[in-house]
Amino acid sequence: MDIFGRLGAGLRDAASAAVDAAHQISNVETLRVAVTGLSRAGKTVFMVSLISNLLALGRGRDTLPALRTALDDGAGRSRLISVAIEPSGVQRIPRFAYEENLAGLAGAAPHWPAFTDQPALITLRIRLRQRQGIAGMVGSLLGEREVRLELLDYPGEWLLDLPMLPQSFAQWSQQTLHLLGQPSRAGFADEFLRFLAAIPPTAAADEAVAQHGFRLYREALRRAKEEQGLRWLQPGRFLMPGPWGEAPFMHFFPFEGGDVPAAGSLALLLRERFETYKAEMRQNFFEPHFSRFNRQVILVDVLGALFAGRTAFEDSAMAIHAIAESYKREMQGALPFSRRIERIVFAATKADHVPDQAQVALRQTLMHMALPAETAVARGARHSFHNVASIICTESGDFLVDGIPERIVFGVPLGGTERKAFRLGSIPTGPVHESYWSRPYFMLPALRPPLIEPGEAAPIPQAGIDVVLAELIGDVL
Repeated sequence: MDIFGRLGAGLRDAASAAVDAAHQISNVETLRVAVTGLSRAGKTVFMVSLISNLLALGRGRDTLPALRTALDDGAGRSRLISVAIEPSGVQRIPRFAYEENLAGLAGAAPHWPAFTDQPALITLRIRLRQRQGIAGMVGSLLGEREVRLELLDYPGEWLLDLPMLPQSFAQWSQQTLHLLGQPSRAGFADEFLRFLAAIPPTAAADEAVAQHGFRLYREALRRAKEEQGLRWLQPGRFLMPGPWGEAPFMHFFPFEGGDVPAAGSLALLLRERFETYKAEMRQNFFEPHFSRFNRQVILVDVLGALFAGRTAFEDSAMAIHAIAESYKREMQGALPFSRRIERIVFAATKADHVPDQAQVALRQTLMHMALPAETAVARGARHSFHNVASIICTESGDFLVDGIPERIVFGVPLGGTERKAFRLGSIPTGPVHESYWSRPYFMLPALRPPLIEPGEAAPIPQAGIDVVLAELIGDVL
């Protein structure tokens, strides 16, 4: 090949590389969505249903009707070409076990997946035809568009550690001990408080004392969570250690030993461990994970909180408020790993457990719980409130109560085979009035998942996830 031939080949290669680079820049967009919620909110089921329905949508099933507008090409046709799970490659975060969780839900004896105890990531590649219009004409020269949808699932308990980051050990101890003294915590922390009362503020550092106090305090948190459904429990890793397990720096507890503890004192040891804990959470979770995403789903088990009673309900609302205040600081750049969160979706889960006529009341109660959150984030991100049923387990229907028809739900109890009627009682409409707590709490049934078809073209029956997706990613599609 002569010099001109080699030059021509080189120019063609350079032009091809330039087109490829332009395609990557113009036609491939990565959107990072984090999904979290306090325990038992249904994060894993939400993730499985969302992925299942997106995959089925990519195979021609009309599973997510609220996305039609975003995907319409202007002539009544969908611009969606395909949806596929991207290979994990060399990612450091464990892969979300989609196939394993789906197999458990779609098996001969369907069962609900285990709770989230560590971060997990999965990425979907959504291939699209270009939009119409001037931007679409320019984009069409570069071919199809692709949206990489990164979905991060992580324990909501860890998010409760965000408010700890700007606090000193003395501030956190004062706040925590005040909470432990409230009637809502009565009985759970008695042994820990008696242990604490026996330690003088100037006590010398003692490893055995530190470990014993940590275990008593952790047990108080565990009992508050499991026996009364409380959610405002710090630090998050005390109940959900995650992949790192338990380490010596976690052996601390709230202790008022003076603002300037002396060298060699127990107070100084506890303060140093508190600061190390914050540094570890910042380095191992918040900086590598929290700072990456730009859209957030916060799942709230409103019904579970109502069922657990006034204390649990108000505690859950307090936790949501604290999370929202942390988002506010993050949006204002007050945290070292700050990144602008563009959209936040609050979603009340298990919405199929209440009849169709109570859906408005459920959403309004969620909005009331998150009202401080709305105030906190209103200026920083677009936010919205929704009801979702990740897997529809019920049907609404009429039931005669003293001869009067009442809307209730019908479903199969977990472990059973026959459909039964469930009457949950009234759902508050927004603010929960004092008289509501004087009534017997309704029973929240544990229902069996419905039979689910195997395969990626078979969607999981859902309600509201399509609306959430349209809110989260519709603008990008």
